[in-house]
Amino acid sequence: MTPPRIVVVGAGVTGLSLAYTLQEDARRAGAPLSLTVLEAAPRIGGHAHSTRVDGFLVEAGPNGFLNREPQVMALIESLGLGPRLVEARPEAKRRFILRGGKLCQVPDGPATLITTPALSWRAKLRLMYEPFAPGPPAGVEETIHEFATRRIGAEAAEMLVDAAVSGISAGDSRRLSVSAQFPMMTEMERDHGSLVKAMFARRSKGQGPSKLLSFDEGMGTLTGELAARLGEAVRVTAPVRSIERAGSGWRLIVNGGDTVEADHVVLTVAARGAAPMLRDLDPVLASSLEGVGYAGIAVVALGYDVSDVPRALDGYGYLVTRPEEMATLGVVWESSLFPGRAPEGKALLRVMLGGSRRPDIVGTSDAGKVDAARQELSRVMGVTAVPRHVSVFTWPGAIAQYTVGHQERRASIMDRLRLHPGLAVCGTSYDGVSFNHAVKSGRLMARQLAQQLWGDERQPAA
Repeated sequence: MTPPRIVVVGAGVTGLSLAYTLQEDARRAGAPLSLTVLEAAPRIGGHAHSTRVDGFLVEAGPNGFLNREPQVMALIESLGLGPRLVEARPEAKRRFILRGGKLCQVPDGPATLITTPALSWRAKLRLMYEPFAPGPPAGVEETIHEFATRRIGAEAAEMLVDAAVSGISAGDSRRLSVSAQFPMMTEMERDHGSLVKAMFARRSKGQGPSKLLSFDEGMGTLTGELAARLGEAVRVTAPVRSIERAGSGWRLIVNGGDTVEADHVVLTVAARGAAPMLRDLDPVLASSLEGVGYAGIAVVALGYDVSDVPRALDGYGYLVTRPEEMATLGVVWESSLFPGRAPEGKALLRVMLGGSRRPDIVGTSDAGKVDAARQELSRVMGVTAVPRHVSVFTWPGAIAQYTVGHQERRASIMDRLRLHPGLAVCGTSYDGVSFNHAVKSGRLMARQLAQQLWGDERQPAA
């Protein structure tokens, strides 16, 4: 029996999760499989990349994930990585925003809601009115800012929600669709009529806050283990130039003139990266893919002696509100978040720059990024010492932006793909922007492929 030839384009966490899950499904089904993963970069992992330098464990991208996605937890169990999970320290629940040049603790309950300087008394009273706020306007796709303003008031929408959105997606809450970016919010309102009532309902069912997790050697632990399990199926420095029909299958043209034949192709790269590969095959599809926008970010990791940091690192870190007009979106106090991130007596801070507020900063030199990060860190936290360690990571197209109309754009892409059997896309350009979404998207695509290839004969992987 000739094994089906599957090519996954992209060895980020989505592509690796997809390929590993499909490989396991084939093994459990006792079915042959020819699997290839093509990665343009010289290394695997995409944004999920960890380095240990000068004793500091530095994340190039996401530094953790919440334990609420079953697909992620099942993947970790399947890989035997459970013992290597680490939980964020309790202090991580304490988060701050920068407002009026001062760090203000974000309210995390009734007590801190009363005392927090993050909101005025008028805003606090408006927040308490949330259970009585009007419902959504009929036939209107609200932005996150519009939704938040309607439910919790203009000040909280600006100071809390807009800052959080910049920290999560590097985007603008005035442009992003709430139903596409945060569907849980609209579901909570729909099912309970109020976000507050929904939270009480979750607690009554024992659904408490999720835990923030990572690995003892960072997020690269997961992608590294996935690549190790896939072995020679993964090819790095293999950028796909174009994809064309080859009989009933597909031919991928790799830079350098190499070709790879496939029966099924799944593009897990960003939509804007997939578009050039498909332009000759289907200009309409390529144009739809180019319609998905992105925000770029720069990550500047700075290591210090603890004595060089005047302020206690007693929480997760802080987000910067829009009125501050800074290049910094937020700062994560990494060494206080997870154990083992810095040597004894040292502190590690990660400064996130750019996003939709300051896209220009992403194109500056590494030295320019470090200068901006240090200047704004000095302004907020009083850190003026020369750092003991510096790492810079630049992601020009870091995070997909689910602006109003995203769901229609996604639907048009999926409809167009039906004209090309055996060709598929998945990943954070379409199925949610978080690390959890990335893994889930790859795993579900693997299950879909396995069903096509082996039907009910297979036994699902864990």
